[in-house]
Amino acid sequence: MKIKNIARILILAAVLMIALSACTANVEQDENKPEGATAVPAATDAATERPAPTELPATQEPVITDVPATEAPTEVPATEAPTEVPAPTEEPTAAPVESGTNVAIGAEVDVSTTTGESHVSIGFMPEAINDGYYYDPNVPSVGWTTNVGENYEDPEQEEWAELKLAQITSINKIIVYPVVNGGRFPVAFKLQVSLDGKNYTTVAEVKDNSRFEDKDDTPFELEFEAVTCRFVKFLATELCDPSPADGYLCQVAEIEIYAA
Repeated sequence: MKIKNIARILILAAVLMIALSACTANVEQDENKPEGATAVPAATDAATERPAPTELPATQEPVITDVPATEAPTEVPATEAPTEVPAPTEEPTAAPVESGTNVAIGAEVDVSTTTGESHVSIGFMPEAINDGYYYDPNVPSVGWTTNVGENYEDPEQEEWAELKLAQITSINKIIVYPVVNGGRFPVAFKLQVSLDGKNYTTVAEVKDNSRFEDKDDTPFELEFEAVTCRFVKFLATELCDPSPADGYLCQVAEIEIYAA
């Protein structure tokens, strides 16, 4: 009996020692915790099961849109140095024209109207007005005529022939030739001159002419004070009586212009 009691006492002492050791360890642990720290509960024997991590969806590979290739920039050609423009060359002064020279020969001709092929075929054409031929049956050059069969109403419709001389020239005489037998020479006309072909000055004028009525082809010789010009214009201001078929016309065989 005594032995059993001793054994019990020893067992009880051992239990007390273990409990005392545990308390001592807890006190030391509490002393080592920082102030305000919360005690961590003792882990339970069974581990808390955590949910398996959710699998993230596989990231899709980005779709790459084909980017059009950028064209290479067009090369800008190097700007060439501007070519120096030479100073305008002054026209050489033309030799003075000898007095008495017919400067109408070779001049450029412009006219108010001309006519069709039927009259051209018999020698009516603008260039015949200063070709140097008139009253020559062997040369197919009659002169200049306005448009046939167009004007039946207006005897005062102005018709003209303009000659541009080869150079600026001083002139003092102009001779105007009607066509053979007087033709349809105008009743009234003016002779005008200009330096620029725009501003004209009248140097001679004829009125009440009856060449066409008398079938007279005597030329008009008109002299005046010398004047410097580049352009000479024959301007008909009154036409002769119309023919039933052709209407009012202006016809001139030749014009001569003489240097002073």
